[in-house]
Amino acid sequence: MRILLSSVLGAVLALSACDAVRLPGDGRSVPEDPVIPDGAPGPAPPTVPVDNPYGEPDPDPDTPVTPPDPDAADPVDPVDADPADPVTPDPADGADDPSVPTDPDAPTDPDTPDPVGPADPDTPDPVEPEPQPLPVKFEYYPPGDLIPGSGIGSPDQTVYVPDMLFPIKDAPAYPQSQVWRFGGFMGGQGGQCDERNFTAPWRDNFCETRSRTRNTPLCPAEKVHQGQDIRVGTRADCLEMVAMRPDKPELHSVVAVEAGTITKIGNYWVTLRGNETGNLYNYIHLNMGALKVAEDELVTKGQELGYASNDFGGTATTFHLHFEIKSPLEGEGFTHVPPYMSLVAAYERRENGRGQMIENDTVEVASVAVLPEGVEIIE
Repeated sequence: MRILLSSVLGAVLALSACDAVRLPGDGRSVPEDPVIPDGAPGPAPPTVPVDNPYGEPDPDPDTPVTPPDPDAADPVDPVDADPADPVTPDPADGADDPSVPTDPDAPTDPDTPDPVGPADPDTPDPVEPEPQPLPVKFEYYPPGDLIPGSGIGSPDQTVYVPDMLFPIKDAPAYPQSQVWRFGGFMGGQGGQCDERNFTAPWRDNFCETRSRTRNTPLCPAEKVHQGQDIRVGTRADCLEMVAMRPDKPELHSVVAVEAGTITKIGNYWVTLRGNETGNLYNYIHLNMGALKVAEDELVTKGQELGYASNDFGGTATTFHLHFEIKSPLEGEGFTHVPPYMSLVAAYERRENGRGQMIENDTVEVASVAVLPEGVEIIE
């Protein structure tokens, strides 16, 4: 384009300087020796008109001429294409086509997960490890299995208060009879600190025979023990408490088994009414001179009430806690219920262990106890 423009510009200038220069085919004569001005581009113009001045081949008269499409894209100059630029195939074109061969020796991308296929029917399912059982913390006889000759028990497996705390804060505990075990009036030889009292399995004594008419519809006989006696601490603790007399011990804390109100403080007991259950809980034989609560006081679950002791209004008894539950039962009204299995469950939670029940194959047939003449057993 630059050469063409210069030629045209030169021709215009030449026309103004010399009339002898003419374009071919204009019909006018040309001098035999035309004068070419200085600076004129190219050779002298031809003396004979030329039909094809650029030497293009003659078109085929049999080939039709197609006019150009004004909407067609500009052709791509193959010279401008970069031969080193790789062509990335469209993943949608043939990626999932099974006819496209794959190279079995091609390296595997470590970040590409292995394809997940159907499970092998011969591969066993993974086995979840079985949870280990909690350790055995204590042993106990079944409910209603009283000491032979001490009365007729109630084989009631019901946990009447599933969420209650154990009434002894943290000391070892041995629910058992305080009358027919060693140290009790009917216990034979041996004192209350006898080593055998602190190694024996737990034993129910709800419905155990008593002297006075204290009844409950859940016991098969009348004149019965309406709670559960609990020996507290160790033999060494027992010897220490005996040595304190006449002072009262403050060794083992007694706690509220549920949140509630202290409704009564008697000569040797404290009564708690639970907020959630409406139950009444009687704590008997506490150290009444070292109570930590007062009547009408609101207490929280686990709050300390006092200490296990042997207060009994002047009557002799062993160091222990007598624990009762009175509950509203459908068809029976508000009555004493067996606390034994509720205590078992609560102690398991406190100790984070389990109790192991002992099937007593040698137990004698229980019967109403025959008390010696003149003997009165109240609690």
